[in-house]
Amino acid sequence: MTLNFSKTLFLRYLKSTDLYKSFVMALAAVIPVMLAVYTDNMALGFGSVLGVLLTAPNDVQGNVKHRFNGMLLAISLIMFTTLVLNLTKDFLVLNLLLFFIASMSISMLSVYGFRASLVALSGLLALVLSYANLGEASVYLHVFFMGIGGIWYMLISTFFIWLRPTKQLELDLGETAKLTADFLELRADLLRYKNTRADLQKKQTDLHTKINDLHESLREHLLSSRKRSGSSNYTRRRLLIFIDLVDILELAIAHPVNFKKVDALTNHNPEIIKEYVSLVLAMSKELSHISEVFIDGKRLETSNLAIDSINTIEKFITQSYQQQNLSQSTLLLLKNVLDFEKKQRQKIQSIERVLTNIKQGDLVGFRSKDIKKFLTPTDYNPKILWENISFKSNIFRHALRISVLLLIGFFVGTFFQLPNTYWILLTIVVIMRPSYGLTKQRTFKRILGTLIGGAVAISIILLVQNNNVYAILGIISLILAFSMFQKNYVGAAAFITINVVMIYALLRPNAFDVIQYRVLDTVLGAGLAFGGSFFLWPNWEYKEMNKSVIASLEANLDYFQSITELYISKNDDLSKLKLRRKQAFLAMGNLNAAFQRMAQEPKSKQKSYNRLYQYTSYNHTFLASLASLGTFIRTHPTGGASVYFKAYAETIKGNLKRSINNLKNKDNKIPEPELEIKEIKQYINQEKRRLDTLRFEELQLGKNQISDSLENSMQEVQLITEQLQWLYKVSLNLKKIK
Repeated sequence: MTLNFSKTLFLRYLKSTDLYKSFVMALAAVIPVMLAVYTDNMALGFGSVLGVLLTAPNDVQGNVKHRFNGMLLAISLIMFTTLVLNLTKDFLVLNLLLFFIASMSISMLSVYGFRASLVALSGLLALVLSYANLGEASVYLHVFFMGIGGIWYMLISTFFIWLRPTKQLELDLGETAKLTADFLELRADLLRYKNTRADLQKKQTDLHTKINDLHESLREHLLSSRKRSGSSNYTRRRLLIFIDLVDILELAIAHPVNFKKVDALTNHNPEIIKEYVSLVLAMSKELSHISEVFIDGKRLETSNLAIDSINTIEKFITQSYQQQNLSQSTLLLLKNVLDFEKKQRQKIQSIERVLTNIKQGDLVGFRSKDIKKFLTPTDYNPKILWENISFKSNIFRHALRISVLLLIGFFVGTFFQLPNTYWILLTIVVIMRPSYGLTKQRTFKRILGTLIGGAVAISIILLVQNNNVYAILGIISLILAFSMFQKNYVGAAAFITINVVMIYALLRPNAFDVIQYRVLDTVLGAGLAFGGSFFLWPNWEYKEMNKSVIASLEANLDYFQSITELYISKNDDLSKLKLRRKQAFLAMGNLNAAFQRMAQEPKSKQKSYNRLYQYTSYNHTFLASLASLGTFIRTHPTGGASVYFKAYAETIKGNLKRSINNLKNKDNKIPEPELEIKEIKQYINQEKRRLDTLRFEELQLGKNQISDSLENSMQEVQLITEQLQWLYKVSLNLKKIK
């Protein structure tokens, strides 16, 4: 890692919204403490700080209404649970029964999605902290100040968002551009390094999942703001950029590359493959620079490297047509690939024009009903909660597991008379995840971070005996800890440990005992969480993978249906196609994520691994081919759809439906198409021979340069038939998986 790169990362961290929000949270927490010290009212300080810290996790970007509702619900839940558990402390059996019921109920809120899971986290943390002896004089006063602290955080965080309303959007667009640039670079590597293609394709799949998540976040931010308050010029421009980034990714996935032909070309004409690689890398570099414009505020600079590569490739193709030194199919392959690359380049230029104010933002038009379709809504119907009260539900089993473990943690801490039993419970809450793989990851990171933080804290206390230094380090470590929770959990755990030790060093003389118990409680809590995820009603991915596979297959089937409808009808309304494309990409991302989680589980629990790997791999290949077919039909003038195209498409759809029925254990009563594949292939070969004859006639007349109309027809026949043949082959493989 170079010094400049490290400097860039550090500067980006200083400018990040994670650090900014952590600073806001620390400011919101410190002000009540200062006021409490000034007024000698420590109940105000403790209660308000807890209210701030427990409300802050719900401050996530997105719909403004949802943000406020989420924080208000969290504040209400925090106050209610704290009040009930504190009022029943003297009745141990009743208290523990209520604790168990509350932890179960709160954990079940996660069925309503990401924002609801954050509310649940705040509620669980409040449950646990109700057992902390923070010295409050009155339960009612303590709960009141917790509510005040939560509302205070809402106000101050909203004020700071008002100061920088677009920062998070800019960073997300920059991150999306950077990851898309990395995706293009992997495409170039696939052309260069044939021996590592399997690893590169896996990296590409993982990267695709990350980009999908960012796309969803940006959709909610951009489209919900348009729907809510109309379309400002700024929002229109950012929406234009987002649409172009989505199209660039689709074009990259849709790349109609036949690697066998690429390798053959590399052997005979290595210079042209190198030029294609240079073109892709040049576009990747341009996107990386665009990301720097968003993230670092750099001035936009344009480059001609991509244009130079395009000109070189076009010259090579023209000369090859004239010299007839390459086969017609190879030339069409090169032309098709170049067309896709040129369209990517046009999208990058479109982004550059928006950023330089050349292209006006009012060219983007969305109808209200179209905007609503592209948002992924959350259904808050109470029936969903009721339907999940079953051992078939992952969320229910997770809620039961975490509730039982919290009770066990309480009994362990009480039995061994540990001074801060709630630390064990806190560790369980922050580590436990519904899946074994994620829990295992966080267990390791939590223990490692705590050990590092403990070692650093010991060094500080040995070297420095100054309360002012402890106070400053306590505040700084709190800010750093919360800024790292999402992206560096080891660092977050380390700084939280330093923060806890610094606070105790201020309040009590036995700081070394605090470190000792902190490490012990963390290990106990982590051990319980890890063991519970394995032994207590575990969620093994192989049991749920079929659902993800079926969802992806059905989304691909819908996407293919939209593509065939577009080719047949030539309809200009692309909203349905783009919506189906989005759904197919998201379903594929969910399938990839599920498979990655399964790969982290014990080998003994990776049942049907090879079978599920086949489904995941073939599904991804099928989607890439669909994207290629859809992009070509959407962006090229095409002829009429023959009866043979329709028959081929119906055969592929039939194979997908049979594959879905196999997974659902249903009888396959899908009608066979009227035309057999053999007849369809005969027609395709006949059509290719007809076009070859027309090309031969052109050459006989001395026309070395192919005519535009004939080239378009040959391109259409080659790409569409190649993709249909490939889709048929993949669908056949999917159908055969047992």
